[in-house]
Amino acid sequence: MSQERELKFRLDPALHDAVRQHPVLLTLAEHAEVLSMQTWYFDTPAQTLRQAGLALRIRHLADGQRILTLKSSPAQGLQLARGEWEFPIDADVPEVSALQRLDHTPLATLDAPQVLASQLRAVLGTRVQRTVWQLTWQGTRLEVCLDEGRALGGTQAGAPSLPISELEIELVEGHWPHAFDLAWTLAQDLPLLISPVSKLQLAACAAGVATLELPALVREFAPHPQGGQAVADALQQATAFIAIGADLLHQNASAETVHQMRLQLRRLRVLLRLLQTMGPKSQRSACRWLRDEWRWAGQLLGAVRDVDVCLEQALSNREGENPGVSAACEGLAHQRQARLAALLAYLRSARWGRVLLAQARWAECWSSGRVVSNRLSTDQLARRLLHFHREDLSLHPQRWAELLAIWERLAATPAEAPWATLHTLRLRAKQLRYTLEWLGPWVSTVLGDEGKAWLKLAGVLQTDLGAALDTLRLARWLDATPSAEPSQRHSVDMAFDLARIGLERALSAARQ
Repeated sequence: MSQERELKFRLDPALHDAVRQHPVLLTLAEHAEVLSMQTWYFDTPAQTLRQAGLALRIRHLADGQRILTLKSSPAQGLQLARGEWEFPIDADVPEVSALQRLDHTPLATLDAPQVLASQLRAVLGTRVQRTVWQLTWQGTRLEVCLDEGRALGGTQAGAPSLPISELEIELVEGHWPHAFDLAWTLAQDLPLLISPVSKLQLAACAAGVATLELPALVREFAPHPQGGQAVADALQQATAFIAIGADLLHQNASAETVHQMRLQLRRLRVLLRLLQTMGPKSQRSACRWLRDEWRWAGQLLGAVRDVDVCLEQALSNREGENPGVSAACEGLAHQRQARLAALLAYLRSARWGRVLLAQARWAECWSSGRVVSNRLSTDQLARRLLHFHREDLSLHPQRWAELLAIWERLAATPAEAPWATLHTLRLRAKQLRYTLEWLGPWVSTVLGDEGKAWLKLAGVLQTDLGAALDTLRLARWLDATPSAEPSQRHSVDMAFDLARIGLERALSAARQ
């Protein structure tokens, strides 16, 4: 199979001149070539190709050449490697003879060439000016493309469109990791934001036949003959989730998108903690660095999420027109705006781009066998991780009993309760839950009923204590709001009671 391997980055259009003037491209690349390209994507009325993960296009160049290309993309991940078959043609549409040349590709599984040729129509397009640099980097031949133009949601004049601003680094000949090395060098100066969104997807969004959506949360390994590849897939899919989430936050920073991105980052940090025990020391250092960087991103997301939770609670608890709560909600809205501005600035930064790129590169280390042997299956890897972390897979009921005793002694003054310790316990329960979920298919095999019980218990404890701490957060916010009614300040007592009930329920379950 022909294969295209490339890194695709979203780029602020204001940085195009900075790319053109970058010292690496000015000194190491051959003279830049500028191309004007009009591309049409073909599909059936039922969108058979797009639903099958295929893209069939004809690209028209300024010199009159027409290139037919078929691309196949994986269902998930960063789309770093795609099947690609292309050749010049003389027609403006995919004729039967051209489709017959693709009889060894996934296109042949859809229908006979004669049938497809009769159904295919140009449905979407792009109009792009491309600046191309060819260069040799560490002995590898690479092509760097700067694309600026529009993704067209139709073939008629005046069709809806969206802007295209991308930088691509494609492997021509040599070693694929060198593409990451070149990207890392450019990313020291430019905020290159890795993106799994193709031009076809962008055009489909412009047409209104698709929307940019968060994929499913990445939460467990898939069985695979090569455990390193299973890890690489999980890392790449998580990176794609986070990259798409950042794009969505720039478009519409909904509370749900903030929540889902924060969840994925937390699950990812738990995965990295698991993997930190594997491989050579250099890989462990990379893992620690990634965990620290994702922690910083998670803190910025968490600052917005905390305000969102308070807003949700304040609005749900409001009865009629309460000036105090209304004032608190207004203050929370202003607080959210300020925290969101800080988050969005970070999500446009070169630092954010580098951590996305670094994780994509680290995933390649896993798939190539540099971290663990390719002979190690996912089953063997999961068992090894469960064995190594077995002592961590508990929450020590004795500590809960101590917390309950403290709770009862402080019943008269709940404001002085050990809330920080409770928060730490909830985080520990969450980490335990995520750890067991990453290794879910193997937990019952290796840990038996004990593992399943801990998974259920951690979820209950996380939910119960979360409700208590969220209630406390709102109570403290209302306390800091001068116009809040006194009745609104009794929420600390409610939080205290919720925490005690949650601890008692968890302790009883653990003893069983």
